[in-house]
Amino acid sequence: MMDPTRAPMCAMTMVGGDHFFLKRWVDYYGAQLGRENLLVLSHGGDPEHQRIAEGANIIYLPYDPTRNCFNQRRWQMLSRFTSGFTRFYNWVICGDVDEIVVVDPAVGASLPEYVARLGGGRDRPKVITPFAIEMVHNPTLEPEPISDGRPILDVRRLFRLNANYAKPCIVRDLVEFVPGGHYANHPHLYLDPHLYLFHLRFIDYAMTEQRLATRRAQRDLQSGTLAEVTREKTGWDTAWETYQALIKEKPRGETVDFPEFRQEMIEGWRQKKVVFWAPGGARPRGIYRLPERFSQVF
Repeated sequence: MMDPTRAPMCAMTMVGGDHFFLKRWVDYYGAQLGRENLLVLSHGGDPEHQRIAEGANIIYLPYDPTRNCFNQRRWQMLSRFTSGFTRFYNWVICGDVDEIVVVDPAVGASLPEYVARLGGGRDRPKVITPFAIEMVHNPTLEPEPISDGRPILDVRRLFRLNANYAKPCIVRDLVEFVPGGHYANHPHLYLDPHLYLFHLRFIDYAMTEQRLATRRAQRDLQSGTLAEVTREKTGWDTAWETYQALIKEKPRGETVDFPEFRQEMIEGWRQKKVVFWAPGGARPRGIYRLPERFSQVF
């Protein structure tokens, strides 16, 4: 099913700071695809990016302190890079540095091998959307720290459903993403039954607190605080409050199946023409636990 004139798969991200997430991103995708097939767009040319991602393709981007229309410009660029690399790779994964796409260990260990088996001819998807798993660290229930040399999912297995992060991030054709990568300009949704996008922004309490404070400061510098200007709240403004509410919940079960919610996502996409819409704001209530089989994935 693969075009022999193109390499199997590459992965691309843009990063500013975020050394912890970049290391985990490079370690995981480097093992899956080979570091030579990773593309790291380094905003500001952080020397630590060079060290962490040694052996990968690192592209320097000049730092813009004004962050003027930053997210729009960033995803316009990522859309064009992704489209271009589909001319040399069968599949391109494009996403944020705190997002990792995995195949369910119950059906396979190799991401490129699994994707290579998907369909043929008209049945072969051009854009693949993994099911979203947003990790939520509860320091009371998961007190062990994340440490080098130990998989994250060995000590962090609690998550919530958040279809906003079921992103159309695996592509094999020309693509245009909206800011955030939540939607792509393809007329069909392929929500894969065995692929998962792990969103890691809430993976550790202390790290989350520090990272969100940095993001809020950047936003306030760019457009003013909520008290100073009239603007709508964004997810970055409310993320800490959201996280605080989530860590008060106890897990309802151990599963990644959720057939009814998957169906809601599919039906909602047809109605709204976006991949992330579903009833209830696409974030059903409840915290769940990953099955043990995921514990060594990354």
